[in-house]
Amino acid sequence: MAVAPATLWVCDFDGTLYRGGMARFNDGISNTDLFVQALWLAKDGRQRRRLFRGGWAIYRLHLRLQREMRAGEGSLGDYDAACVNAIRELLRREFGPGDLWRLGEPLAGGVDARALAALKRWLAPDDRILILSKAFLPVLVAASVRISAVLERPVEVIGNRFSDDGGLLRASDKERELHGFLADWRPDRAIAVGDTEEDVGMRDALVREGIPTRLLAVAPKDARLAAAADVVLANWRRAGEHPFPAE
Repeated sequence: MAVAPATLWVCDFDGTLYRGGMARFNDGISNTDLFVQALWLAKDGRQRRRLFRGGWAIYRLHLRLQREMRAGEGSLGDYDAACVNAIRELLRREFGPGDLWRLGEPLAGGVDARALAALKRWLAPDDRILILSKAFLPVLVAASVRISAVLERPVEVIGNRFSDDGGLLRASDKERELHGFLADWRPDRAIAVGDTEEDVGMRDALVREGIPTRLLAVAPKDARLAAAADVVLANWRRAGEHPFPAE
């Protein structure tokens, strides 16, 4: 009997595996729900007002950077880094390390159940999952516990940290982290799953590692990803049979 190849699934989180509460109105960005959770857990009215002011400043930054990108100034990576760093600094000012980890715990409920159902159908016994994302680790770790329970296997995560060691992940950092992960395990093939053009870079990074890789786009946000993907799903509801059955 043929043995299924061991596949590494490299999954984006925001907008791909995460649907969330308020985040569903903002492309599934988990930081939206993380900010709402911070407002909910504020210790008093003064802290809540500081968070509101900080959140409004981040929203204005978001609008300004969007205008600059439409005008051809700056890149998506610069935009992401500026917005993620702004919310990181706001939450670090207002919450201690333990509280920051507690902020992420409720967001595990925002993982898309349809995504988990599809992956559970598709995964072979020796497949592994790596979530490689710009979401913050308190969110990713909490989510990975739920995902691991549903898929009945460990789920490894790489993401942004609130601490000073390492800071924020850019595209080049994600590629470096992926290289380090592959130093300990070499799959027979890989499948990159995501919704933005950065996931094209993850596919290309896996190919440079010498790993045959396919790209699955789920609800792609830009034309470049849709054009580069081997399979495009409008959403997880459209997930049927395994998109890349073993040959």
